[in-house]
Amino acid sequence: MGGERPKKDLQKRRGLQLAVKNRTTPWSYRKGYSPLHKLPAGAKLVFLLMLSLVAFFPGTETNSLILLGAIAFILVLLSFAAGIGPVALLRGSSPLFLIILGVFLFSALELSPPGINLEGLIETFIFSLRIGAAFSAGTLLFSVTTPREIRKSLSRAEAFLRIEKLNLGLYLSLMLGFLPRFFETWEDLNLAWKSRAGKKNLSLLATLVPLAVERMMLKAAETAEAMEARGSV
Repeated sequence: MGGERPKKDLQKRRGLQLAVKNRTTPWSYRKGYSPLHKLPAGAKLVFLLMLSLVAFFPGTETNSLILLGAIAFILVLLSFAAGIGPVALLRGSSPLFLIILGVFLFSALELSPPGINLEGLIETFIFSLRIGAAFSAGTLLFSVTTPREIRKSLSRAEAFLRIEKLNLGLYLSLMLGFLPRFFETWEDLNLAWKSRAGKKNLSLLATLVPLAVERMMLKAAETAEAMEARGSV
């Protein structure tokens, strides 16, 4: 009996490792030969960035819903064209939506008299759709474009504008490159949490978010040291 529990724990950990291995990390590049993979990185970056900004365009509730519906339709079509499907666009977004919903639902509660502000709930819903659209656009971009392609495209834009000395392309590509790395870090921490029988609740966010931020700060420091050693900055 005493040896059965360690054996079950080991099997559970192996099962989690296999599941994570088979699951694509959010915002990670997916090798392919689709039309979107072959498009210039700069064109994809500009288009999807503009699509994300349009999602936050102010307007009435009806106009916002129509606009967000159109954006969602475009992203779904592009996801099929990229060969990844629409389900993959929101993979890994649950912690983000939990935080958003928690903050907005708290602001929608009315204490005197007790009740719920329906306008606050509608705003929460629309804002969640906007975040979902921006998140999906980012997922699509990094699924069909490598950080190296993005950096090359930004370097060509700098050369065309004759602003190479500003190194804006380098800084922007580094910033964009850290977004997929955050999800890699989050996946590692989430696996460790699950292997210790951790549950998906607020304690998960309270524990893992500070750890993820700490690891990203360490990676940023390591990247800065490496670039200084090569004389890139």
